Amino acid sequence: VIIALLAILVNALFGGSRKRDIIGTWVTDADGIETGFQCGNQGIAATINNATYQYNSWEMRRNALILKGKEFRNRRVYDFCDTLVIKRLNSKQLTVEQNGETTEYHKIR
Repeated sequence: VIIALLAILVNALFGGSRKRDIIGTWVTDADGIETGFQCGNQGIAATINNATYQYNSWEMRRNALILKGKEFRNRRVYDFCDTLVIKRLNSKQLTVEQNGETTEYHKIR
């Protein structure tokens, strides 16, 4: 019982902090172009410099950032969901892993 209460307390203390840290605009360099995403209040997301994938919402589940949106390909529109495993998160840096590939983002605002 005590362990369960401690787990709930830790999640409440640090889960909220992680959620606050993720809100903002995150970019990485992709062949000389800054690309990335924005996580806004109320779970609203946006894409930075990517015409193919347009994020529209985000959520956090445990150690994962889930970005949902629309993919525009071959004159068709598809729903998609990216699950990024958070390896490091603070107020300035975000390191994620997806399909075995690690990407580092930095917060610009």
